[in-house]
Amino acid sequence: MSILSLVFKAMVRIFAVCIMIQVFLAGLAIFWDSAQWASHTGFARVLIVVSILILVISFIARLPLSLRLRSAGLFGIIILIAVSAELPSGIGYLSALHPVLALLLFIGTVSLIRRTDALMEAKQQSVEQSG
Repeated sequence: MSILSLVFKAMVRIFAVCIMIQVFLAGLAIFWDSAQWASHTGFARVLIVVSILILVISFIARLPLSLRLRSAGLFGIIILIAVSAELPSGIGYLSALHPVLALLLFIGTVSLIRRTDALMEAKQQSVEQSG
């Protein structure tokens, strides 16, 4: 298993934790102090950067196409989340997709973690059997 594969695996886990932090920050803003929306908005930049890193690493590490596509999908969901947060109030019903997309982002991330683990475990077993 290459070092880049391990970095990818770690980054996807970090991304899952970042999503949980982002949801926590939204909860703080809703249930405690609305001034916390600034933290939620600011932390979104971390999610964008981490998702870009995951996508870039998936290509540099030459991971299987399925992992690269899933990584691209996560980045795509991030873009949709950002767009949904900026929609005008006249189409607020589309903005209501924001938390739904966040849920899809988390589910997609967990799916990517599981898929990455399964592929890396299969690759490790293949190496052990041939060596």
